[in-house]
Amino acid sequence: KREGVFYGQCSEICGVNHGFMPIVVEAVSLEDYLTWLKNKINFDFNV
Repeated sequence: KREGVFYGQCSEICGVNHGFMPIVVEAVSLEDYLTWLKNKINFDFNV
């Protein structure tokens, strides 16, 4: 359970150009995620 930006590489060979499929995941706190989500869908979760 760490926040931050994590980088990876596609590891399943199911097509061409997998060497050019980088993965970037931005892990944020639950509070930051819910704020982002509320702004995206304009919905009140009453959290």
